[in-house]
Amino acid sequence: MKFSAISFATALLASTATAEKMGFAGSVMDKAAFDNFEGMTDMQRVMEVTKLAWPECLENSELNKAKACEALIDKELAAMNLSFDVYTIILYTRTFDCPTAHAWVIPINDDGMCVGKYRDGRLFYEYEWCVDEEVELTDPNAIKESQKLIKPSKWTELIASNPSVSCLDVDQDGDLDAWHKKALETIGGDYQIACSDYETYLDKKAEIEAQGPIVHKGCQRLPEFNCKGLSGVDACKLVKQMVPYPNTDGKNLECYLQYLPDSPIHDQMYRDLRKIGEEPKTRVIILAKKETDQVIATPLMKGPGARLGKQ
Repeated sequence: MKFSAISFATALLASTATAEKMGFAGSVMDKAAFDNFEGMTDMQRVMEVTKLAWPECLENSELNKAKACEALIDKELAAMNLSFDVYTIILYTRTFDCPTAHAWVIPINDDGMCVGKYRDGRLFYEYEWCVDEEVELTDPNAIKESQKLIKPSKWTELIASNPSVSCLDVDQDGDLDAWHKKALETIGGDYQIACSDYETYLDKKAEIEAQGPIVHKGCQRLPEFNCKGLSGVDACKLVKQMVPYPNTDGKNLECYLQYLPDSPIHDQMYRDLRKIGEEPKTRVIILAKKETDQVIATPLMKGPGARLGKQ
């Protein structure tokens, strides 16, 4: 749900009452704490009463359902009288039948290098890959449909694509250069072009070419892939080479790159977008398990407005 911004002055008038009512500054204040709150600057008061995390959605069984948690957060956001827009969003864990299940998620570090799911270089695809025919997808419309929901973020498209990164095409066949140029049309998520360790890339490429496709007619689990030493973009190129055939839904294996949750790149994205007039949205993200509707992580406020609050 979206909460529309009100005037900054209105937020300040409500700040003391809100702090006491909601307990963000302490529902029971001693004189020293009250004097401290009253003596704050306007900006400090807003920071004091803006809540950024809702751990009660994990700790309280009645609030552990995604919808109940969302209702609580919406109620508290309304009571905060914030001076900026906030959107609450429920993100469910992926299931085999969700529309983006054909995307392999590739975590990357601040330098755009693949780090794997557990930061040890290992990548995993969660589901079986089922193939009707061992024939590559060639129809442009079908390829476009496969990539429809797997798009680069606004930051990737408008900011990260501009710096010129030149990586040595180590095998001199031109395919790596061509891949980097079309990455924005092929890969989803937040990322930038980065250069792999050359020897690692050549070794992995030779191994994959010698092995051939790892999927065949029928259903199979994809093996883990060690991406250590590869950029996220190049890791995507190689896993797609390993899985060249579309699944039974007619979709290719696609890639979705994302920076680690604690990466400072996220704050840099907000600053970069604001500089070019693309104001990023402030959101409260509720992560929940699809099968049970249970909240599985502390809901957090993310975005430029979150810098005005505290945990």
